[in-house]
Amino acid sequence: MAAALIPLAYLTYNLFYAIAAIPFGSWSDKIGRKKVLGVGYGAFALTCIGFVFVSQLWAVWVLFALYGVFKAAVETVQRAYASEMVQENVRGTALGAYNAIVGLALLPASVLAGILWSLYGSSATFAFGASTGIAAVLLLSRK
Repeated sequence: MAAALIPLAYLTYNLFYAIAAIPFGSWSDKIGRKKVLGVGYGAFALTCIGFVFVSQLWAVWVLFALYGVFKAAVETVQRAYASEMVQENVRGTALGAYNAIVGLALLPASVLAGILWSLYGSSATFAFGASTGIAAVLLLSRK
């Protein structure tokens, strides 16, 4: 992809995120947070698998759109799910702790992704991402 097209790819991501966010929120109210999170992490796994094998420019656009769908399904629903797991009087503290933990986890995850990319290439990084997405789907499917 030409460097000049990268902002348009992220625009595609943001458009699909914006289009899908409210429907996923409503859907999570109806069928449950865990199911929507499972769909979201499944979309993440598919996105990563797609980036392992992508060879056509058109597919990159589809994968950026799918990444936007993943983020729409997961970003806010995760916080809603976390807030439902604690008593009402500690929800603010719990959400603060949740965001701190997610933020702290992003640093080693990013370092690992960079190491995988440097040593084995982009396919290894995306394969690892796909495996974490699949693991999340499996963990969420447990009762």
